[in-house]
Amino acid sequence: MTDIYIAIAVMSLVCCLAATFTSRYAYTSKGQLVMLCMACSVLAAVYFQFYGSGQLMWARLVPLSAAIIYTNLAAVFAALAAGWAWRLPKIPAWRRAIMVALLGAMSLAAIIWPLLSIALRPPPQGGEEWEDGVAMQTSWATCSPAAAATLLSAEGIEVDESDLVPLCLTDSSGTPTLGLYRGIKLMAQRNNRRVEVLDESLEQLIAKDDWPVLLAVELPYGVDDRRYADQWGWIPGMGHSVVAVGTTADGGVLIADPSVGLERWTADDLQILWHGKGMRLH
Repeated sequence: MTDIYIAIAVMSLVCCLAATFTSRYAYTSKGQLVMLCMACSVLAAVYFQFYGSGQLMWARLVPLSAAIIYTNLAAVFAALAAGWAWRLPKIPAWRRAIMVALLGAMSLAAIIWPLLSIALRPPPQGGEEWEDGVAMQTSWATCSPAAAATLLSAEGIEVDESDLVPLCLTDSSGTPTLGLYRGIKLMAQRNNRRVEVLDESLEQLIAKDDWPVLLAVELPYGVDDRRYADQWGWIPGMGHSVVAVGTTADGGVLIADPSVGLERWTADDLQILWHGKGMRLH
């Protein structure tokens, strides 16, 4: 967890500097403008936390194992708001101090959220169950660590689902996308390998023929084909992780699914279930 602790320290310093900047330099004597800046920062923090944080694209910009901490800009937005809150005119100091404390707590919570999540929702232990070279998930929340174990094992790195659960920051509700990246990144570094975050279309993925590839998949809402929900058991909107291990003679793709084992998907299946997010090793 050293990488996480260093990232928390760095982001805490950045947030302190951000709050200092807005409280000392980036403000005016016009209370309405300061209030507007503070409100926009709070809105940006909330919006980013729900819709911008944890996306795999951030790992391309910040290719570090602790990218989940470094790229959570919600903490910085909340810190900026705390600095502006201190400069609100015609408000007693004790009220401004309360607002600063609340916004500071919001910033800190955003920074340490991956650890808070694990504390609030303790993760399952994971297991060591394998079937035809596929690491099988031992709970509904561990599909990502299991898929990561399958990917790494296919690349000659022997690990189990239980080894990846803590590295991927998995809790009882699942695994954050950048947590999955962290687990694969750390194991790859230990074995002198590099993680590539995919930036290619389905056609490019198949044409490249560079397997195995971990794919983040999901059944979107509004799909007319009921086969995925009724026969395959997919829940619309719920993310899942699988590993594409190669193509089949009839043009399909062999998928290592930690919930069922090896199965064949067609290109049409991938077109519906895969939305461009994934990783491979080099």
